[in-house]
Amino acid sequence: MKLIVLCFLISLSSSGFSAERVSVDDVMKWIKTEPMLDPPVKGTVVNFGEMNTLRPWMVPGLFEEMLFPGTEIKIQETTEYQFHKSFVDATKRHTGESTIAADGALENYAAGQPFSHEQIMAANSNKAGYMVAWNRVNRWRHYGHKMSGGEILYLGAKSGNAPLDKDRGLNGGGSLDRALTGELQTAILSHLPMLKDQNYRMKGSDSKTTHYKEYFGFLAPHNVAGTKFVVERMLDPHADDQVNIYSPTERRVRRFSAKERADSFMGTNFTLDDIEGCSGRVLDYEWQFLGTKRVLAVSDSAHEGPQFFGPYSRVPQDRWQLRDCYVVEATSVWEGHPYQKRIMFIDAQTFNIATQLVVNREDQLWKVFLVTYKWRGSKDGTARNITESMPHTVMDVAIDLISNTATLAHMGLDLEFPVMNARKVRRVFSVSSLGEGK
Repeated sequence: MKLIVLCFLISLSSSGFSAERVSVDDVMKWIKTEPMLDPPVKGTVVNFGEMNTLRPWMVPGLFEEMLFPGTEIKIQETTEYQFHKSFVDATKRHTGESTIAADGALENYAAGQPFSHEQIMAANSNKAGYMVAWNRVNRWRHYGHKMSGGEILYLGAKSGNAPLDKDRGLNGGGSLDRALTGELQTAILSHLPMLKDQNYRMKGSDSKTTHYKEYFGFLAPHNVAGTKFVVERMLDPHADDQVNIYSPTERRVRRFSAKERADSFMGTNFTLDDIEGCSGRVLDYEWQFLGTKRVLAVSDSAHEGPQFFGPYSRVPQDRWQLRDCYVVEATSVWEGHPYQKRIMFIDAQTFNIATQLVVNREDQLWKVFLVTYKWRGSKDGTARNITESMPHTVMDVAIDLISNTATLAHMGLDLEFPVMNARKVRRVFSVSSLGEGK
């Protein structure tokens, strides 16, 4: 039987099955199909001629991106991660307290992971979808992170000779149309498991109303240098984000509208809500749990910086591991949103997004998002300190299957996990100082 299935998969490849021909129905059928081949094992190296043996474990759309002569997939042992003791303790302390309201809002949540695997699997598809979403929002992140010297690379549709830009880790072909350099910092103010004695909140009035704040600043090229964003996510899940932007050309701070959040972010293939896979408000979507699936993902990169290859230098040249994922469908509540829905493959242990597919209003598979992560803990998954207690983002990738373009967002090599307090938060995230130097 396995030989018959393999021959069938090879026939699909030889008939010219490509990313452009993948439909939403193809994706849904793939999600429901049980693999009939043995999964790849640690140490396996799969090349172009053997790629169809990986089809059952690589998300459609992404799989077709990996079909090119010279491709090579290295299979890594699946890691069992262990998070920081404060997060584990808070999860145990508050097990069973969190609930999902009738409209999908999270209620009675203190700190740690709101819902267990058993609760998710026992719930109906709608409630389970919201449980996964809120677990994703409240995954272990310490106080947040800070990066400088990161780059956003916009890759065009033109083919070209390899390597495209070896210094940037672009080892395949394609065209590099634009590069932005910037800095980013996230600070979490509430639901902090380290602060049990402070009701899990940072001291200061902001933590009573705000979950987290994010700062984006652009340093180059000259036509965007000085552009800055501050995003404030409220604790009330029904409240809109407060997003302020300073434009050096306008020399003023203005408020971002909800509709602008759905627009292209700085001319890239991302929107503001696509950061780290999906950073949008949970109640902006209706959630459905579609089941579980083992998928291949870059959960522990072999590299400090980006290494990409392929015809357009937009897929990871890295090691992959099988991860158990929750599959959820998030349908946009706002009918004017260009995304009809997202289909997310969310790691069942870390709640990081491994791969995500975006469907447009014409019911076409439009974008493929993937995030590559790196783990700095020991081989047995044990975290010795804060910086080792989470697999952190290395690259955000957005591939537009319709325009044949892509954006790679590199977090930079100077990633930090600073301990924050109210004074530091005011200094970094003050809207009134956006027009000043940081």
